[in-house]
Amino acid sequence: MLATSFCLLAGCAWLPSWLGGPSSRAAQPTALTDIRPQLTTRVAWRASVGAGRNAVLQPAVTENAVYAAAADGAVMRLAPDSGQVTWRADTKARISAGVGTDGFTVAVASLRGEVIALGADGKELWRTQVGGEMRSPPLVGRGLVVVRSTDYRITALDAASGKRRWTYQRAGVPLTLRSLTEMVYAGDLVIAGFPGGRLIALGSANGAVRWDVAVSEPRGATEVERLADVVGAPLVLGNEVCAASYQGRIACVDAATGNLRWSSEISAGTGPAADERRVYVVDSKSNMVAFNRAAGSTAWRQELLLNRDLSAPLALRRAIVVGDFAGVVHLLSPEDGSFVARVSLPAEIVATPRALGGGALVQARDGTVVLITTE
Repeated sequence: MLATSFCLLAGCAWLPSWLGGPSSRAAQPTALTDIRPQLTTRVAWRASVGAGRNAVLQPAVTENAVYAAAADGAVMRLAPDSGQVTWRADTKARISAGVGTDGFTVAVASLRGEVIALGADGKELWRTQVGGEMRSPPLVGRGLVVVRSTDYRITALDAASGKRRWTYQRAGVPLTLRSLTEMVYAGDLVIAGFPGGRLIALGSANGAVRWDVAVSEPRGATEVERLADVVGAPLVLGNEVCAASYQGRIACVDAATGNLRWSSEISAGTGPAADERRVYVVDSKSNMVAFNRAAGSTAWRQELLLNRDLSAPLALRRAIVVGDFAGVVHLLSPEDGSFVARVSLPAEIVATPRALGGGALVQARDGTVVLITTE
């Protein structure tokens, strides 16, 4: 649950349950009722990679591999068709965030402020100390490994050597959520969200600011009321970038200029997902909301998952996939948000589901990784 979690400056210690902290359960989660499945689901394969504990761990998918990590330092490459372990590397470090990869370089961050890079064969390439706590998976690509620290510093390292290429530092704010905020590439730009509702684009060559726009503006008399952090991962849709903020809006802007295309009010709890027709966001109370992609009008709302600490969604052709605090994976209809299937895992879903071969790759907190397919 995002709405009750915040911290002063960079020194907060509380995490919402889907980011590794204890669940307060101050708001009672909605009990699930029986559904009539409209899709047949199958667990194509299952693997165990090791517990995530309080780390922010998400699987990474490439054309011919799945990469996953555990908090104890293990990084694994899995075969995408079977889940069998191709290799397992021990980084001998407590991992705080990962995995990021472009298929050539595989990167994780450690609790000691190290960035550790492995090759596609599992052999260590380098490790570089950048300092600060890192709770976002590294962004890998364009010859860079880009990491973000909780002190609002973005550091780009050379993917081949680990040497610093550039650093971007942003001033902090008095009060901020401790939420997962990922970075993405949009062409040659690094896109990142910040507290205060800001979304920025940095040139990947030198870290220069190309544009800096407001997803939302802080509002209210108190610092808590003015919380408006951009949460989750921005979403790149062709020549658009969409992002969502807590107590703010979802907004889609032109990727090249940052000019606003459309926006709509929402207090977001996760970053957006999308298909050809709609953009999907989980709000701060775990309601799923769908917006029409062309103009941003609301298409539907699903309120029967209230307070269930939902993960960020994944949009597949036949279903919107989201996990919850009890380890239940919910599949919703893209047309109206109705439930079309459910799959239960043994632990809380803390990672954003990933698309793999037309199915959903899901990692639970206990390290269980499954590929769910539909028929």
